[in-house]
Amino acid sequence: MLPKFASVVARTKDEVLSWLSSLENPRILAGGTDLMVKMRAGQECSHIIDVAGVPELLGLTEKEGKIAIGSAMTHARLSTEDSLIRNARSLALACGLVGSPQIRNMGTIGGNLANASPAADSIPPMLIHDAVLILESRDTQRKVPLEEAIVAPYMTSMDRKELLSSVEITPLRGYREGYRRVAKRATWAISRLGVAFAIREEEGRFLDVKLAIGSCTPMPFRPKKVEDILRGAVRNETIISEAIRMALEEIKFISGIRPSFAYKLPVLKGILEEVLRG
Repeated sequence: MLPKFASVVARTKDEVLSWLSSLENPRILAGGTDLMVKMRAGQECSHIIDVAGVPELLGLTEKEGKIAIGSAMTHARLSTEDSLIRNARSLALACGLVGSPQIRNMGTIGGNLANASPAADSIPPMLIHDAVLILESRDTQRKVPLEEAIVAPYMTSMDRKELLSSVEITPLRGYREGYRRVAKRATWAISRLGVAFAIREEEGRFLDVKLAIGSCTPMPFRPKKVEDILRGAVRNETIISEAIRMALEEIKFISGIRPSFAYKLPVLKGILEEVLRG
């Protein structure tokens, strides 16, 4: 049973910001796929502010070299957006793999980021696209890089009075880009391992490599030392093996040795070999 609460349906972003400012203990409802689970587990709030139909939080726009994604965009819509498929293929692929069709049709990109699950499919692709969260309150607006916004598993630096209105990402044109994940089933399953990658190459040399790994550490992360040694290197088995060794060591350094690593790390090694060999 859900705790008692009141609900309001916002028609504009200004209404959302006004209610966030005036209500004592509100929560934002977009798709509800995470919030409802938390409320059934006992999390309480005074009001739910439904933002699913707020026009300013819907849509995807390209401006000044960035792509701005409205926070109430569902995973299903993002998985088929032409602009995203052309400029952020890993994110479109990841959105098409979230949960099940029902969850993809209800769950939103803003909710996925705010929930900050270590297994969130959208976060590794967002990391390689240097995502920046646009957080608004009634009086201020601030931009926070996704890497800084997630401070612990299921915890962000967002204030309760702030609205995640959109996410800005940097397009990666000319990159070989994708998303690989491992789950217990093809659908209705949480990711057990997720790897987003974007690689730009020329004549057998890595010009740039971006990697992000999810579901192995408390928070998805980019192994930047690995990216650094690959950038500019000739693509061969020696450098690929060294890069993978470094990535696995960094995971063990961050998380310690976990029972699940008996299968996760060999699987991750295989995914990285496939991705880096091209």
